[in-house]
Parts: sequence; structure tokens; C-alpha cells
Amino acid sequence: MTEALVNKFGDTNVVLLNLPNSKTREGYYLSECTDLAIETMLAKIKEAHGQISSFIHLHPSFSFSGRRFDEHHKAELQIIKSVFLIAKHLQADLNKIGEHEYARFMTVSQMDGFLGKGTRNNLSVFGGGLTGLVKCLDLEWPSVFCRAVDFSENASPNFAAENIFKEFHDSNRGIIEVGYDGDRRVTTTETVDTVVEPAELQTKITTDSVILVSGGAKGVTATCIKALAKAIPARFILLGRSDINFELPSYASGNLDERALKSEILSNLKSSGQKASLADVKKIYNNIISKKEIEATLTALRQSGSQVVYIKGDVTNADSFQEALRNAESKLGKVTAIVHGAGRLADKYIQDKSAQDFDNVISVKLDGLLSLVRSVDVNNLSHLILFSSVAGYYGNVGQTDYAIANEILSKAAHLFKTNHPDIHISAINWGAWDSGMVSGELKAQFEAMGVKLVNSEGGASMFLNQLNTRYENEASVIIGGTLPAGISYLGAAKTHTIHRSINVDHNPFLKDHVIQSKAVLPVVNAVGWMAQSCERLYPDFQVFEITDTKLYKGIVCEENNEAEYTLVLKEEMKTEEAIIFKATIQSEGKKLPLIHYKANIQIRNKRHLPKAPQLNKAIPTGIIEDGSLLYQNGALFHGPSFRGIDKILSYDEHQMTLSCKAPFVSRARQGQFPVLSVNTFFSDIQYQGMVVWVQKFNEGAKSLPLSTEKVRLYEPIPFEKEMLVHITIKESTPFKMVADCTVVDKSGKVYMETIGAAVTVSKQLQWN
Repeated sequence: MTEALVNKFGDTNVVLLNLPNSKTREGYYLSECTDLAIETMLAKIKEAHGQISSFIHLHPSFSFSGRRFDEHHKAELQIIKSVFLIAKHLQADLNKIGEHEYARFMTVSQMDGFLGKGTRNNLSVFGGGLTGLVKCLDLEWPSVFCRAVDFSENASPNFAAENIFKEFHDSNRGIIEVGYDGDRRVTTTETVDTVVEPAELQTKITTDSVILVSGGAKGVTATCIKALAKAIPARFILLGRSDINFELPSYASGNLDERALKSEILSNLKSSGQKASLADVKKIYNNIISKKEIEATLTALRQSGSQVVYIKGDVTNADSFQEALRNAESKLGKVTAIVHGAGRLADKYIQDKSAQDFDNVISVKLDGLLSLVRSVDVNNLSHLILFSSVAGYYGNVGQTDYAIANEILSKAAHLFKTNHPDIHISAINWGAWDSGMVSGELKAQFEAMGVKLVNSEGGASMFLNQLNTRYENEASVIIGGTLPAGISYLGAAKTHTIHRSINVDHNPFLKDHVIQSKAVLPVVNAVGWMAQSCERLYPDFQVFEITDTKLYKGIVCEENNEAEYTLVLKEEMKTEEAIIFKATIQSEGKKLPLIHYKANIQIRNKRHLPKAPQLNKAIPTGIIEDGSLLYQNGALFHGPSFRGIDKILSYDEHQMTLSCKAPFVSRARQGQFPVLSVNTFFSDIQYQGMVVWVQKFNEGAKSLPLSTEKVRLYEPIPFEKEMLVHITIKESTPFKMVADCTVVDKSGKVYMETIGAAVTVSKQLQWN
């Protein structure tokens, strides 16, 4: 792959850097993975070749034999650590270059084409942690283009090089990770599952289950375990580093606050003639607090009817707790479930992190998992629950090492599930908890950034819910709100070019929009591509206004044929509050580009979006016609993805009112035109209303969208939510109709306003 990629970049100044233990010696060779060695090597490269403007890491493909999934554990982590430290030392150069031109940081793996979440049963997943690093850097480095790409193991070097080159030159900042399953390009998506409370707990965990819990005697993990014990008084073995085999001093028996307790500790040290340093006071204080919290957890579990044993040990070192675990099993029985909740943080920007930070954070999650699994008989397990984090799934500022660890943990869950399908395995990507560690001030900051904290009671309930057998095949889940989006780097005005190959197979929804036996891309989906591509370039901005939309030549998708289109986004105006683009979708013509659609797109910083207005007039109502009949009697040609008119509530020569509900369209069916802030499927439904009005007042004439003067988007329109669409007719001739459309919910809150929407009027046009 390396040779093919170098050839693809042609005359570009490409420098090869081989990491420790690499078999290749061409280019530069890094002898050891240390801060100093990497800093020295990068300085040497810059002296010989100039400032480094981009970095691409090609990760080796590892597979294991038998069930030794940790066979390449140390080798892969050494490579990831090298990339982590390279990123640390490239931070200044890449961000400086990114202020004026494109700077890039990319990682390329060859796991399964699904970013480590496929079904390969011998895949070494440790390299999958690179996506966590890339997602965090994308947030920390707003001026740098960051992307992680994964190919299947059988991808040819030329195929990989061709698509790495395309990803390298892609300007879409909204996509951070991409997989290539064969020749199919895939990205990650989430499926929302709303839990109906109270949810009945149906689980394989029983009162006879023996659950080994790391980090379970304190904090978030303890909260979850106590909730489980209340529901099912199982047997628990809690593993922690803290020692509780000492008597609490008399002064610590009360409920003193931190300041008062530390004062008592200091006085006691002085009165006993000991040297009292702040470090000593802090150590004693932590020991006391840990013992109290652990004993409170043990008491709560026993009061729920559970049997429980606490064992002291380091989860990263199986030898430190093996004997204690065997003794606990002799009392309670063999371990049948594992909850790995232990974790460690070292939050800093990557340029401030050390190699030791990386080792400490990674070890608790990964060495901890290996120690736990090696210490039990896997054949006895019914459950393996891993506490991961949305910091890995979404990225988070200051948590590059933590994100790497949690991404590997999540992908390990998929691997385990592939090899042990009868075990209920879940990697829970937790959002931030509203625990005692979150002060009122910090909580307010989280809320200002759009972070929804997980409250303790709700989080514990969701943990219990995840143990339901209905979720036993979901190896990776998200519980809690997402972390904040990155801060956009504005810089000078730019022109962005995005290429897309469109065919019917990659966009199943097109089969529901067929005119005269041909799949036609709806205008609204083309506009959605333009608009949402703009906001993807700037993650803390959102589409607000679309003006002067024009259709020049529609896109017709032929069966078994793929056509190339180019989206050009030219920044016309740019401030911290708003950015305006001139957007064009075009394809290659004989001499000049062939224009298909044009529009002006305004995105606004989410902090400066206006509040959704209320409709200031009454909407005529009173059920007149069943809207579903429109899709049966030939009035409308639309398939299931677009059938959203439930009722025609009223109409006359001046207006029409509809009750509408966009049917749910799966992410897979949306294909290359996913719904983000713009629900294009609902947008099409309001134009359908205009088509119906034209037919009623023009002797059955048909119509298609022509142009739109202005659209304002105040709130994203959800799928399957009842909305009212009010259409006001502004102009009607035998050849054209122009109307304004307002979309509101039952309370009258305006979600979308469309001004000056024009459609053609034709008695010759036929759907079939």
C-alpha cells in the first residue's frame, strides 16, 4: 500500500517514516518510541524537507491465531503510542499551516472495512483505537482536516491508495471516520431507541449469578451495581486498588466536610509528633474517604440481599488479585459475569501530554480487560459489560488517550460478541454523569455547550435496562447526551469542492421517487446535500436560510449506472455569527460544466440562531379528505419514504392546509443523502401539497418544483411527528404556481418557512 500511495501523490514531497520494529528501511527509521526520539526525528525531517504540512499513518493489518485475541496487543499499542506522540509534536506545525492552507492528519487501517465493528473473528482490534485519537484531534485542531479510514483486509494496494487520495482531498469536515467494505463507502451511524418507562427487566442475571466488578466499589460503577442489587440480589466480587483493612480514626467517624476532615488529620499528625506535609494530609484523607465509600457500597449491597466480597488488587496486574479472587469464588461460586468499570483520566491538550499519561490511561482500560478475562473461565460467562465513553465515540477535547482506550474497548466488545455469540456483551459509551465531581459552575458550562448530563438515578436505570435480553446482540451502545461539538476554525474565505458518485443502489430511497420509470433525485435532497455540506464544514454552525434555489437540469439515476457530480461551495461572506455560501451542483459537460442546481446557503453559529416564532394567525381545519388516498389514486407518484400527507384539512382558491407526518426512513435507506438538521423527506411532502392544489384547480394538471425564493429553518423536523403545513397561494397561471408554505406543530411553533416556492403546471406531464 505504501508504494502505491507514494505513486498516487506523484510529485508531492512525500517522506516515509518507519516506526520501531518496521521491516522496511526505506526513508527514515525511528529506533524507539519515546518523546525525545520522535521530537528529534521530526526536527531532522523538517530540516531536510521543510515544514510538515500533513501526516498519514498506514497501520499494519494484524490477525490472531486461535483465540489469542491479545497476540499483537503490545506491538499494536507501541505503534499507536508512536502515532500519539507524533501528533503531539506535529500539533504546532499542522495548526499553523492550517490557518492559511489545508493541513491534514489521517490514519489508515486495514481491519474489516467497518472500522473494527464487522464480523471478522480473528481481527486484532487494538489498532481501532486510532479513530478515537483522530476524533479528538478534530476537536482540538479546528484548522486541521482529520480523518480515519479503514479498508477490508482484501483491499488491493491500488484501490486503497486511490481512495486514500480521495479522502485526503475531501473538504467535508462533518465526516471523521470512513470505512470501505469492498467498493462500498460506509460511515458510522446511531440508532435511537426510546425506552418506555417502567421497562420490565428480562435478563439472564439471577440471584445465583456471580459478578466480578472492577472499579465497582466507588463512583459511577458502584451506583450502577447498587441499582442491580436492588432489582436482583446477585453475588458480587468488587475489585479495587484501595485498602480498607484499617480502623478509621475516631475523628473520622462523623460526617465532616473536606475542609474540616483535613483539619482534623493535620491536628492529629501534629499532636502525635509526626511531620505533617500537605501530601501526607491528602493521602490520609483519600484513604479515609475511599474506605467510607467502599464500606457504604458493601453495606448497601448486603441490605439489598446480596452476598458481596471486596478484594484489593490492581486491575492491570492479574497476579495482584488472583489468590483473593480464588478465595472469593470459593465462597460465592465461579464468576459468571464481568463488569469492567475501572478507568483513569489525564485530561490535557495533546501537546501537553506525556508518554506516561498515555500508558497510565490506556493500561486501566485495556490491560484491565485482559486481566479480568484471563482470570475467569470465559465459558462460564453470561455477561461481559464494559464501561466505555462517548469521548471515544465522538471525541473530546483533552482526552486523546482516554478516547483511544475506549474505542479499543468498544471494538473489543464487537470482537468478543463475534467469537462468543451466546454471551451478552455490551460496551456502554457513557455520557458525562451529573455526579458529585461536577460542580454547579461546571454543570452550567456543560449545559451552555449543549451537554446533557446523566443523572445518577437515570444512569443506573439505563444500566439495568441494558441488561435486558432484547439488547444482548448490541455490542456497542450510547447512554447519555453527546459531548460538545468542536469549535470551527473560520480563517479566510475558501471554496470547497466535494465529489460524489450517485447511483440507485447506494440510495434506496430513490426507488420511492420514480417518474416515467426512472429514479429522479428530488430537488429537496439536492438542496439538502448543498445545505448540510455547508454546516458539516463548520461543526458549531447550523443551516438557517436557503435562498434563490434554482433547478437547471434534474438528476436522473439510471439503473446499474453510476454518475459523477461535483458540489462547489464558495464562501461569499464569513463572520463569527454567520457564513454565506454560493452552492452549485454540477457535472462534466462537453466543454463547460453542466449546472444542475444552485442555491445560496446561510449557516449560523448555533449560539446566534433565532428562536422559533409562533404562527400569528389561525390555520383553517376540519378534516376534508384522507391524504393516504392521494398515493393510491394517481394524484401523487411517491413511494413509502415520501408518503407523509395524512389529511387535507382545508383548501380553497387561496390556500391549503395539510396534516403531515414524515414516515421514518432508516439511515441505510437514506444512503448518501442523510437527514441532519434538514429533513429533506418532510420538505418534499410540503411540495406535494402544492402539486395537489395545482391538480384541484387546474383540471388535474401535474407539476414539478422549479425554484424557491427563500427557506428559513428554525427547528429540525423529526420523523413521525404530526405537523401542519399551511400553503398560501401567491400566483397561479396555466404554466406556473407560486406559494408560501409554513410548517408548524400543534402548539403553533414554526419549524420551517418557505417563501416563493414555484412549481411548473403542465397538463401533458404524466407520472408513468
